[in-house]
Amino acid sequence: MKEFTLMTDVNTDVEPEYAAKEGIVIMPQYYYFEDGIIYGDEIKLEPDEFYKRLANGEVAKSSGCNPGKVREMFEAELDKGKDILAIICTSGLSGSYNTCHSVADELMEERPDAKIIVIDSLNESEGAGLMLHLARDMQLEGKAMDEIAEEVLRLRSSFYAMFIVDDLKYLVRGGRLSPLSGTVGTILDIKPILYINIETEGKIVPFKKVRTRRKAIDEIIKVFKESDPDYRYSCVVYTGDRNEAVMMQNKVKECLGVEIPIVAEINNTIGAHTGPNALGFGWLAKNPVQTDK
Repeated sequence: MKEFTLMTDVNTDVEPEYAAKEGIVIMPQYYYFEDGIIYGDEIKLEPDEFYKRLANGEVAKSSGCNPGKVREMFEAELDKGKDILAIICTSGLSGSYNTCHSVADELMEERPDAKIIVIDSLNESEGAGLMLHLARDMQLEGKAMDEIAEEVLRLRSSFYAMFIVDDLKYLVRGGRLSPLSGTVGTILDIKPILYINIETEGKIVPFKKVRTRRKAIDEIIKVFKESDPDYRYSCVVYTGDRNEAVMMQNKVKECLGVEIPIVAEINNTIGAHTGPNALGFGWLAKNPVQTDK
């Protein structure tokens, strides 16, 4: 069986330490402020500084994977004699999947012996990143690349990401949420729970409106429990305040008696759209989440 490399992009929020340990290759996406400096690859910006600039009124914009960089990183693995399975953040919010798919097609035409499978996760952050955890577990079990790709696609609709943000303006400004949804949240001072899944075509949509952040957290945990989750593939993600993410992890353990295995920081490219103090939850559900509430 031919060896293959798992690849993804930074917007799946696969933890860098885990990726390095397990040999998962992460491709950069990019963000920039009005000064024109492009961050995300050679130039990094610490999250504290990034969110401080947002709080001071600077506007951050994002861009997807660079075709030249994708080609370079794909070729590096192909040159080792490996095939590639790439699981990419949702095409509903980013052009990165289309970029990776196009580059893969070009390379396979140039190299008839190469095989690259590119999967559109139709999810974001660890809602997509957990698919990499599943794929890696199957890879360690000795499963073939085609079999893993088929299983990820079979289960893709069962991966959910739900989150809350402090201010919807960042999502509206970046085109990630409709202006109407953002206005309702602001005028009524409510905390809408937002979610992404294959049934939303990989776009962010409101799930339920609640009055307080605490109630939003309780509701997400309730939905999580009702979906009969596979706890191995669950996580809490955050921007800014890790303490709140750990609190949510502890609350799940207190209420359900299980340990959420992953607490991960959302990368700055997504943070440009969520703003500071976002809190999210991703998981693999055995039962479909009921969205007609």
